[in-house]
Amino acid sequence: MTPAVCRASAGAVEHVDLAVVVNLSRYLADVKRSDLWVWAATGEAETDVWSADFTTGAALVFGAEGHGLRPLVRKSCDDAFAIPLAGRIESLNVSVAAGISLFEAARQRRK
Repeated sequence: MTPAVCRASAGAVEHVDLAVVVNLSRYLADVKRSDLWVWAATGEAETDVWSADFTTGAALVFGAEGHGLRPLVRKSCDDAFAIPLAGRIESLNVSVAAGISLFEAARQRRK
């Protein structure tokens, strides 16, 4: 965790559990359990973010901006969701996509 990451998070890194891993696909295989569903955020998914079930244990995986998810990381995920875009918008900044997705997960859990 670099000072730049701490500044960019506006202090949120102090309140969220973070894991720094060397190999994400291997890590995802290690943490999979029956009560934890691993979701990939990808524009090609058939399920939209509003239809994905985040009410139980969920790990959300986001790819790098411009490159998306690596194939092995995508294969390590249980399912995928997409955020519907309108007009000429082709993609979202990864922080915006994460914010939308985490808000939806919190909304579902409050029901």
